[in-house]
Order: sequence, then C-alpha cells, then structure tokens
Amino acid sequence: MVERIDGDALRVIRDAGMGSANPPSCVTRHPLRISSGEPDFVRRVEELSGEAVFACYQCGKCSAGCTFTSGMDLLPAEVMRLLQLGDERVLKSVSPWVCASCLACEVRCPKGVDIAKVMEALRLLDLRKGETGLRWREIPPGVPQIALVGATRKLTP
Repeated sequence: MVERIDGDALRVIRDAGMGSANPPSCVTRHPLRISSGEPDFVRRVEELSGEAVFACYQCGKCSAGCTFTSGMDLLPAEVMRLLQLGDERVLKSVSPWVCASCLACEVRCPKGVDIAKVMEALRLLDLRKGETGLRWREIPPGVPQIALVGATRKLTP
C-alpha cells in the first residue's frame, strides 16, 4: 500500500495497488475556512484586534499558560475556536472581561496570535452595544486606585 499527499495537502490518498483485495480509500481533510461567508462579527474582531483569528490551530498552549482560567467560563483556546466557528456565544462570555491582558498567551503561542488583543476586541464589541460590565455600586471599599482606573478604562463605553 502506497500513501501519498496530494499537492494541496488537503487530501491523503491511500493506494492499495493493483490486485489488492481492499479497494483504494480516500481520506479528506477539510480546510477550516471553507467559504468567505464568515459572520460579520468575526471580521470585526479581526479588524479591531489586527489578529488573524483563523491562524490559531488549537494547540491549547494559551489556555495552559493563562493564570486567570479559574475565573473564565471559556478557556482562551475555546474563545478562539468559537470565533473560528462563528458562534456568537463568545460575545456573551465573561472570559474577555476576566482577561488581564498579561500576554502570557501570546508568548506561548507558536503562531504568534495575540489573544489579549482578540479579548480586547470582544470587550469593545460588547461595549459598543451599550452593555457594560462595570457597576459602580458593586465596587467594594478599599479597592486600589490602579484597579479602579483599569476597570474604568476597560469597562466603560
């Protein structure tokens, strides 16, 4: 049996050869981006962040290195995958709001995708809808000033 990779590297063709009892089989892998009809919000995330969402190949190193995953409902790799699939549930996730933009994910990413910029773009899209995550009455007394400034910059439209 001879195995070869087709020129576009999307199909692996196994040739059983002449006189074999098993017929030749063809295994196809589909590219991630099948059509250019991706949802508009994915294009806006790419435009706002300047990052190629489809460059991520789901190795999971970003999620393994993130120190804030305990407070996230979706891991960074899951956020990227939902974006690739065009699933708008990612816009309702708390993960972009928990992200501290510490860049541990970017340092670990073999493709150099800056997930912190993607998370920032998701926050911006949420803020542009008029929904904000900052509720002044819920802030406990004694919070450090730098945390208030950061929260104000991050959470107000």
